[in-house]
Amino acid sequence: MTSCQNFTVFEYGLLIDEKDGGRINNAVVLPSRLFEWLEERCLKDDADNTHRLLTLRSRGSVKTLQVKNYAGVISLPGNAFIEVLPKTGRRDENIDNARQQLLMMLRTLKSFRHIATSASRVRTSKMPLMDVFIQQFIDSVQQIVRQGLKRDYIRQQDNLPWMKGKLRVSAQLSKNCVRRDRFQVEFDDYSAERPENRILRAAIDKIRRQISNPQLLLQVNSLQVHFDDIAPVGDFRIAFDQVCLDRHMRHYELALAWARLILMGQSPHCMQGDANAISLLFPMEAVFESFVTAWMRHRCNDNWHVKAQVDSHTLVRLNGKGVFKLRPDIHLRPRGENGDQAMICDVKWKMVESGKATLEQSQADLYQLLAYGLNYQDGIGDMLLIYPSHEGFNQPSAHPYEFSHQKENPLRLWVVPFIIGDTLQNSGLHFPDGKNLI
Repeated sequence: MTSCQNFTVFEYGLLIDEKDGGRINNAVVLPSRLFEWLEERCLKDDADNTHRLLTLRSRGSVKTLQVKNYAGVISLPGNAFIEVLPKTGRRDENIDNARQQLLMMLRTLKSFRHIATSASRVRTSKMPLMDVFIQQFIDSVQQIVRQGLKRDYIRQQDNLPWMKGKLRVSAQLSKNCVRRDRFQVEFDDYSAERPENRILRAAIDKIRRQISNPQLLLQVNSLQVHFDDIAPVGDFRIAFDQVCLDRHMRHYELALAWARLILMGQSPHCMQGDANAISLLFPMEAVFESFVTAWMRHRCNDNWHVKAQVDSHTLVRLNGKGVFKLRPDIHLRPRGENGDQAMICDVKWKMVESGKATLEQSQADLYQLLAYGLNYQDGIGDMLLIYPSHEGFNQPSAHPYEFSHQKENPLRLWVVPFIIGDTLQNSGLHFPDGKNLI
């Protein structure tokens, strides 16, 4: 699954050195210099095991790097990159479908809602992820150029051979006492040197170094002409703090959102710190949870208040103060006075198997869900444990877990698959026959 220096791997897929090529089935083979570069990053990663991007291990005598639960783009030296796709597409090796599903789910993240919804404009199912991201940044900047770069009066100081604006008398006496042909002046210049334009210039310069697609390079070169007289920004964080988007600057929002991702990145610690590389990596647990929450708001809004990550209850009280907040993924509260029971939903990005779905939950998970049910549902009613649907798990469990703290009207936990369709509207939960739990 490679194209030139572009490599595609699924979550939890294996990367191996080219010298070990063919020794492990379905592993993605990297040139030795790229494998060694990633290995060095892996060894420097001081994150705990649950937040690592890569795991270094051996299979027999073969050294492997296993990608963890992130999806997105990893930049490599020499304008190469690895795109990591969701593991739901791994069984049928459907790269185009997995890429499309990832982009669709990313749109529900707060920090990534600016991704275009028109798949026809960018041919997202066929383009590598890096090209998709770059194309959408280019589109957003082209829109600004069509409307004209925003200019403003900026206070300038200079030593000019002519008088312009106001003479700086003190500077003139101290610096030009022997240069009577020069003037120390202060003036207002109507210029495009605003922080917003300087940020875009810096982002354009950065992606230009990353592009290998000749069509994208042509588009970027045509954009760069409009920013040639604008100096790129130095400290990105300070520059973004200086951004001021009034009603005349709304057309800058999309491009600046992309520029923030390009310049500041979104990746685990081990991939940060390379100013010349773009790495956009997203924890799939958070992406899937965000997508399911967005679907519930779309599907259930008429009957339920849908809230994510509520923390209105604690596990215990100590000296009259609540400690250990209980924070379920999704809390459904009925609208109106219909008397329906509130419902807790827990979302897991894990590939479970149909025959084992009710055996793959850890005891700790069940204790946690019991605590949610007792505090948010008064210990009665139904809860949902949601996993992504795939070939090995596309049917819900026929019977729920029943917590035995009370015999009548027990607290039940249903294990159900969530079908990720080609759009948010075509996605949905699959309940047991005859059950409509929400």
